[in-house]
Amino acid sequence: MSEPRTLLVIAGEFPPLKTIGRIRTVKFVEQLQQYGWRSIVITLQPNGTEPNYDPSLMAEITDGVEVIRLPLRDIEAEIANAVKRLLGRSPAQAAAPAGSAASVGMRAPAPVSTQAQGGLMDRAHAFTRWILRNFVHIPDDYRPWAKAVVDVARPLCAEGRIDAIYTTLPPFASMFAGYALRKETGIPWLVDYRDLWFGDVLREWVPDWRKKLEFRMEKRLLREADVVITVSEPKTAYMQRLHPNLKARWETLTNGYDTELYGDRQRTRPFAGETVEFVYTGRLFKNRRGHAFAEALGRIHRSDPTLAGRARVRILGGVETSIRERYDRILEQYGIAHLYDFAGDVSYAEAMNAQVNCDYLLLIVDTGETSDGVIPGKLFEYVSVRRPIFALCDPGATQQIIERARLGKAVPAESVDACEAMLRDWLARKVPETVDSDDAYLAQFDRKAITARFARLLDDVVATYPRRRA
Repeated sequence: MSEPRTLLVIAGEFPPLKTIGRIRTVKFVEQLQQYGWRSIVITLQPNGTEPNYDPSLMAEITDGVEVIRLPLRDIEAEIANAVKRLLGRSPAQAAAPAGSAASVGMRAPAPVSTQAQGGLMDRAHAFTRWILRNFVHIPDDYRPWAKAVVDVARPLCAEGRIDAIYTTLPPFASMFAGYALRKETGIPWLVDYRDLWFGDVLREWVPDWRKKLEFRMEKRLLREADVVITVSEPKTAYMQRLHPNLKARWETLTNGYDTELYGDRQRTRPFAGETVEFVYTGRLFKNRRGHAFAEALGRIHRSDPTLAGRARVRILGGVETSIRERYDRILEQYGIAHLYDFAGDVSYAEAMNAQVNCDYLLLIVDTGETSDGVIPGKLFEYVSVRRPIFALCDPGATQQIIERARLGKAVPAESVDACEAMLRDWLARKVPETVDSDDAYLAQFDRKAITARFARLLDDVVATYPRRRA
């Protein structure tokens, strides 16, 4: 057997943070070991106050994986505390930065008004926050973290311990770390786009001037990449159109499902119950909303309250304030608040149990210009459960997988009419106890098969780009 090789993994999302993006990385580093690749992971040092902090997830990190954790600087808090010290006040206690992965999944920061209520201090703080989020944290607030990654990784590379570098996005600032290390050391660099940077459906909040700036950033950084990976063929094609002259090799490695993910969990809720339970597990923010489902259920309730009364909708995960406010208006308008349960953030184990015990899995997918290439990691988590999927997603890769694999049905994400028609049908029928899925088709999405492809890719890259010592 050949000598083991080492992959340096730069990942902002990793246990114990309960983000869906962590699963791809933690499974890759676990399963690559059987192909002769060990991993050193540089990731975030959580402080334990994050809303998606789940210490039980540390068990997901397999033996043999070296993890280096670096804190994420909260520049906003540092400025505020410095001012408070000057004024003789007590500094605020450290918490998760408002724009960080811990709080919003590395997406758009919550809107900040410069017309904050209160005194001069409050208005100054709000203005500082607005400046940082719109003009300093570009592309996100991980830039200082990325610099720290380079400082820690540089000696590892110099010692000859690293054979390849892998950055997984978001956070998009981690590309600066991969770029710097590739430029300094000549070690092959693979960039993995779980989400797009320029053109992502959840980054439509970025103003046009900044989009142009970030596109130039991305273009410059990718010149050093040896491999560019995306999670769907439409995303790969989109990236190739954006960056047609890269020297990098293009690859598509989808997210995948794990046959053993749910272990020995057994359903405890009977199928013959009076209610039909729809469960969504995950966050709702920006372009991921699901309001069409609530409106459809409200319409049914007006015309056939008995049929609508069978439904119970459980949302397990954080909901952005503006999205929740619209939900509240819809539920009040139609008088169906009693049919919805917003449970908030729950542990990963609780979410898994809810998935196993539901009647239908509700999948809410991002909308936007590039949504045809979105294949959420949540889809493959649902695949492992093998419960029917009621999907709100625009036509594209996700719909094709669901319907081709006979896992369920999809309706356009914001079409209340289409959602109402399908929801009436599903509420009227008997809940299926099993899913007649096309397992032969789904085999290509087995994470073990995807990891095997990734291992071959790493071997090819290392063989093609002989390592140059720093």
